[in-house]
Amino acid sequence: MMHIRLQDLFYRPFPARLPVWVHAVVWLVYLMFVLYINHLQGLDFLVGYPGIYIFAQAIIFYSNYNFLIPSLLGEKKLTWFLLINLLLAASLVGIFIPLYHGLRGWSLGSTLVAFPLSYGDQFVLRFFELLLMALLACLTRFAVDWFTFQQKTRDMENLQLKTELAFLRSQLNPHFLFNTLNSLYALAIRQAPGTPDGIMHLSQLMRYALYETNEERVALSKEVEMIENFIELQKLRLPLDFRIDLTVEGNVNECVIAPFLVMPLIENMFKHGTEFASISVKVAENRLTLVTVNGIQQPGGYEPGGIGLANLQRRLLHLYPDKYFFQVENSALGFQATLTLTLN
Repeated sequence: MMHIRLQDLFYRPFPARLPVWVHAVVWLVYLMFVLYINHLQGLDFLVGYPGIYIFAQAIIFYSNYNFLIPSLLGEKKLTWFLLINLLLAASLVGIFIPLYHGLRGWSLGSTLVAFPLSYGDQFVLRFFELLLMALLACLTRFAVDWFTFQQKTRDMENLQLKTELAFLRSQLNPHFLFNTLNSLYALAIRQAPGTPDGIMHLSQLMRYALYETNEERVALSKEVEMIENFIELQKLRLPLDFRIDLTVEGNVNECVIAPFLVMPLIENMFKHGTEFASISVKVAENRLTLVTVNGIQQPGGYEPGGIGLANLQRRLLHLYPDKYFFQVENSALGFQATLTLTLN
């Protein structure tokens, strides 16, 4: 029994850089918060906390976000990164403290009172405030780059997946054609009168393979029609006493599956089976169940293999992760394969 699980590959794309509007909204919210605090304290924006220091915070944030992090941290130059940030923070504090007090004196005029903190205390406070903004820039940039890296990894996995599926399909059609031509060759050797009919059925099958399976999904009714054509083709070469049963239940017109998905099981029956072949296709509650049973010459001695079933297993793994059940059983009654797919 085989039941393989794989994590779903679908995901929500993350931008390589945060859009400008995201930055604008965050800073706008921060500015509104500052204005609200200043309003509660009865202070003008320029002389309230943090007031004019917002510009210093923005300078150190974007210096790190856009330049220092990718050029220094990205190149593993940690010492230079720390040194430049310390110098930048000290320089901004040395510029903005006098600027703040100049604007404060101009705004308050005769109502100016002594500032409660000494210059040294203000320097230390603003210095560590700017270092925190540099740390925030690092956290923001690291988060964005991590999600971007994850997206690129997923993109590469999806590209590899699509490439492998295309390769598997390119293998499947020649394999299918090879087996079918062997059947026609057997008819031609016997000069059987059904050879023209066999060529007609092969033509219909190849038309389907070439022109109607380029999409990711096809109607299940198309796959059933192909199975019927393939059965008619096999009847031309098989003994008259070889019993073939095909039953279809449910609405196959409204269901879609990957093209050529079930064909390896059908081919496998006629390639290795004897005496009889039974095919059951059932659609119920958004679930497809395909059961094939065929006779075998030596009970318990037949081991399925070949490129057809190998391709089927790999396509199921890629196309229906966590949505399929595949089981093969070899008993005295015959060889049975059961495939169940969740179609949504």
